[in-house]
Amino acid sequence: MRLRILFVINDLYTRGNGLAASARRTIALLRERGHDVRVLSAPPLDGDDCGFGAPDYPLPYLRVPLVAPLIASQGYAFARSDRRQIDRALSWADVVHLEEPFMLQAVVARRARDRGVPAMATYHIHPENLTATVYLDRCAALNRAILRLWKCFIFDRCGALQCPSESVWRRVSSLGLSPRLFVLSNGVPLGGVSVESGGKGEGSSVVRLLSIGRFSREKDQVTILRALRFSSHARSIELTLAGRGPTERQLRAQADRLVRDGVIAHPVRFAYMDAGEMARASECSDLYVHAARIEVEGLGALEALRHGVVPVLACGPLTATSQFALTEESVFEAGNPRSLARVIDAWIDRGGEARRAEAVRYRGVEAQYDIRVCVRELERVYGWLVGGGEFPGAQPDR
Repeated sequence: MRLRILFVINDLYTRGNGLAASARRTIALLRERGHDVRVLSAPPLDGDDCGFGAPDYPLPYLRVPLVAPLIASQGYAFARSDRRQIDRALSWADVVHLEEPFMLQAVVARRARDRGVPAMATYHIHPENLTATVYLDRCAALNRAILRLWKCFIFDRCGALQCPSESVWRRVSSLGLSPRLFVLSNGVPLGGVSVESGGKGEGSSVVRLLSIGRFSREKDQVTILRALRFSSHARSIELTLAGRGPTERQLRAQADRLVRDGVIAHPVRFAYMDAGEMARASECSDLYVHAARIEVEGLGALEALRHGVVPVLACGPLTATSQFALTEESVFEAGNPRSLARVIDAWIDRGGEARRAEAVRYRGVEAQYDIRVCVRELERVYGWLVGGGEFPGAQPDR
């Protein structure tokens, strides 16, 4: 069944943002499969349309007083609701997909319900992803209040809610939501993975660590830097932090102190990489470290692991990334630099041969997260929303 699908997202065109990148991949595959997909979004800020062209239903930018510089530092932009554009889009659509839990989506969800257009949402972010930026991620009352707002004004106006991980499903299933919940990864593209070892540690005493992700408080790169002070192998470690974001200045200052204090012999490398550069860096690294305390799914980590590198992944109540670990030896307590240092040292002590053997196990680990399979499942949910019948979404065993 060919569907007219409306994606609602504030900023489809930002780069370095996992939510927008996931939406672009999903839209492209849905179009490939014959669906008519249109976008309600603000246009690209810098003219870079990521190959998608202008949004079908463009919205004006929303400048939020006081916090506008902070939003820009995250590489993001908000769109202002335009009722006329929203109504035009809803008049066309068979089904609506809400990609975020913000004001735009609340307005679209209400008007879609009033007009009888079925909608679904994806739980892409935790409240703590937002509140961490202003140091309020540990304020449980505030984060619960935000979740209740999302439930009332967005989720309960939808027919289905996509949970990208079982971690998310466990959190939202206790909220008494109206929509049907289903667990479905946002997916990663398969193919193009090198089978070369990339020279991981051969003939060198240097151990290469790589971490990829936006520089922000919730991604917690600071714990990686602190862990080096507790590592017995710190002077043989060469760390690369790949990304950009608002905490870069603080991270650079802390990295410089590690050199000045004699903790590390190799300066920390900061870089912003495209997909090809990240693939090569992953292939050449001995360990991949993902320290995020707040992570709905963590597909960036999966993208690195598919190139054959041993992971060291944070485990905590608000991060799902440890789901990719094949052994407990690759997991550490989120936010705990001593725990991270112990895991890193243990893998270094095992030696290069053990690390290479373990890395081989991660080649192909992304197969169960194939975005093409995920999009086919998404199609079935769209079909259920439009036509009814048996709900196709999966739920984890309780």
